[in-house]
Amino acid sequence: MQQKQEFYETARAIVSFTDSYTQNKQGKQNEQPDSESISSLTDIASSLQTLSHQIWENNNALKQVIHIPKLLQSLSALVTFRLGTHIDLDVDNQRLKVRSWSRWCLYWIQFKGDAQDQSELVNNGYGRRLSITFCTAGGKGEEQDTEIWNGLMYISRFLRALHEGKTQQPSFQPLPLLARNTEEQMEEEGANEELETQMKNKGMNGIIKREANYTKAVILNRFIHKR
Repeated sequence: MQQKQEFYETARAIVSFTDSYTQNKQGKQNEQPDSESISSLTDIASSLQTLSHQIWENNNALKQVIHIPKLLQSLSALVTFRLGTHIDLDVDNQRLKVRSWSRWCLYWIQFKGDAQDQSELVNNGYGRRLSITFCTAGGKGEEQDTEIWNGLMYISRFLRALHEGKTQQPSFQPLPLLARNTEEQMEEEGANEELETQMKNKGMNGIIKREANYTKAVILNRFIHKR
């Protein structure tokens, strides 16, 4: 009972924060975005970290996220939270934590979820959101090599599972329509061109370059079983 209560308190905090952020964003489209306080950013990053651990440790938490559409929408929105805007180092670092933990939440849903869960991710623009993380042209994507690598890793594993299906439980058959929809979302963000750029990125001792090549191969449906 206590675990369930903690989940809903965490969910409410995330949804409330995201509602405030999106309303502010819509009302300030032509102005400098407001800066959240360090304490509020720290609190929401902590809530997202807690939720990530809950999803990883408890399949019931995963399903609860899926069954609260506004929570899943909030996680999707926070993947690109304040991306490309800078205030100062402390604020920027906390914003990065918000984005990073949001991605981890969605990744665990991707990793542990069934076919319906994959569908919900696609419907919430998962391919589009992840593409933005490694689309660095014009300064709109992540600047840290680790986050670029994570974005590439998440999307390549997601697409491979959609193309091939998943044998581990909960298993599912190939989902080609979801794969195609995801690739269309990526294309809309210019991800194919950005992949070409990342294939020349020598960051992390060539790890980003290798991951970008692998992602490109997955999109072309040429799977490499031994990496």
